[in-house]
Amino acid sequence: MVRVNRSIGRTAVLLAATALTACGSNGSDLGGGGPDPIALSAARSQPSGDGQSGTAGQDLANPLRIVVLRGAAPAAGAVVTWSATGTGASMTPNVETTGPDGISTSTWHLGSEVGAQHSQAAVSGAEGSPVLFGATAAASGGGGGPSPVEIQLRDDGGNNRFEPANVTIPVGTTVTWNWVGGIHNVMPTGNPAFTGSGNPVSAPHTFSHTFNGAGTYLYFCVVHGSPSGGMRGTIVVQ
Repeated sequence: MVRVNRSIGRTAVLLAATALTACGSNGSDLGGGGPDPIALSAARSQPSGDGQSGTAGQDLANPLRIVVLRGAAPAAGAVVTWSATGTGASMTPNVETTGPDGISTSTWHLGSEVGAQHSQAAVSGAEGSPVLFGATAAASGGGGGPSPVEIQLRDDGGNNRFEPANVTIPVGTTVTWNWVGGIHNVMPTGNPAFTGSGNPVSAPHTFSHTFNGAGTYLYFCVVHGSPSGGMRGTIVVQ
């Protein structure tokens, strides 16, 4: 009878140890799953605007872009802080929240120094933050005229917009509007004015105009905007 009790006791101990081992294994498996579905991450979004060249003390032709994700999904409402190094350098806007597509953009006004310049986009608590960008600034007055500027006409899941919507350029700059997606046009409004692109057309399409007079030029897309709201833009020529 004593032997039987001892045998039963040893069996119980072995079963308990096996159960503990199994629990430990299961806990390890649960803890070793995929990426955290609520974790934030930030990275460049193509076209990112990284690696451009421009004139010192002027805006780069194309905006900088990042995308913020929560897990694998776009994170709307994330606060992005943009900054740039160099004398007189700035980002517009310097603080922005991401849209429904998780995208944040900012226009880089280069500093006055010639050569390599740097900027960044920071998102608090996001993996990959800050997102770094580089550009090369050339001296002005090189005889080649102002650098051309591109404005994209976009339709990202119904988010119709000019990008960048607001630019400041020197007199003599050629602006090219590039239809990336959707059906749009460029319709001037106000005074001074310029020749628009005509009737709305589908992407891909381009339209260019050289601004030879100083002033503030306003325009909009007749399909998705108006002079006072929606898809509209401003070009300040100095």
